[in-house]
Amino acid sequence: MTEPNEIEQIVQALKKVPEKHLMIVELARELVKEDGELDYDTTAERQREVNLAVAEAKAYSKATSRAVDSLRRLKARQAEVY
Repeated sequence: MTEPNEIEQIVQALKKVPEKHLMIVELARELVKEDGELDYDTTAERQREVNLAVAEAKAYSKATSRAVDSLRRLKARQAEVY
């Protein structure tokens, strides 16, 4: 298979990855006051949600890093063939 075909396969696979809405983004909108400062009282009251949102964001970040590393290895193997 040619490099352009392999790239197209990767692009098509990436297009199938579902959109992800991280809790931390919505939670940040809810916990920041109009003046841009964090509402510490509300944040403390919702600490369990904050912890879950942070854990979700970390897990998503790790998965994204693994995907990027996999793509880098593909390119490295490709370079060795030529």
